[in-house]
Amino acid sequence: MKAERRHELATNVLADWLEAKIEALKPYSAAVSATALLVVVLIIAGVALFQRRSANKAEAWSQYFSAIENQSPDEATDKLESVAAEHSGSQAALWSRLSLADGHLSNGVEELFKDHAAARKALEQAQEQYQAVLEHAPRESLLAERATFGLAQTLESKNELEPARKHYRELLDRWPNGAFSSLANARLNDLERKSTKDFYDWFAKQSTQTKIKTPGRPGEKPSFDLGKLPDEPFDSGLNIGGKKVGDTAKPKTDSQEKASGDEAKNDAPPAADEEQKPKEKPVSKSE
Repeated sequence: MKAERRHELATNVLADWLEAKIEALKPYSAAVSATALLVVVLIIAGVALFQRRSANKAEAWSQYFSAIENQSPDEATDKLESVAAEHSGSQAALWSRLSLADGHLSNGVEELFKDHAAARKALEQAQEQYQAVLEHAPRESLLAERATFGLAQTLESKNELEPARKHYRELLDRWPNGAFSSLANARLNDLERKSTKDFYDWFAKQSTQTKIKTPGRPGEKPSFDLGKLPDEPFDSGLNIGGKKVGDTAKPKTDSQEKASGDEAKNDAPPAADEEQKPKEKPVSKSE
């Protein structure tokens, strides 16, 4: 009974306290109502903004996937640039920049075998886009990892080997178990070889008029030793019109030419005899 009595008294005390507070707030009821209304408006505005941003994100991703699927290179570039500009700062915009950088890198590597000026321009564009991604992407994200590896490849293609090594090492330090760690480690090991530097230096001096078989992506190069190439042109083995194409034989000496001529005479068929005269019959003594 005593416990029930204490509970009843506590309830009465709480009711009295609430009544007193309500009475005290009555003069401010208008302000309280306005504040509550403002809170409601802010909540509605926040929900609308969130929904709008979600719709924009969905639209940005839709445009991004549309750009990279079944498009010509020029059309894809235009659409990716549009996504990067219209949805700046979004994840879709950063991935668009990454795709643009990959495209410029691929074009630059291909142009290295055709036009050095065009190659340089494409590689500069790739470097700019990779750096833009690195400036805005979360530090430990896959975006940052991809952009770091792409930037290292771009610098290597520009024959800037020391900066390329720096970014390959950075990738290994930040993502030791990442998707590109093994590739970065392989490129570092290759760039430490003197033969690799010699190859890049040799390749940089080649004219774009020279026919060079494209090795592909950065780091791939012909599997021959430049120092062991023969001095003579390649002997194709073709024989056209009795003359061997690509024949690198040294000119024959006079004695060799004479010996060849004698052999030719011996091998030639005998010449036809002049018209034979009819033999005269011997005249007998009786006649």
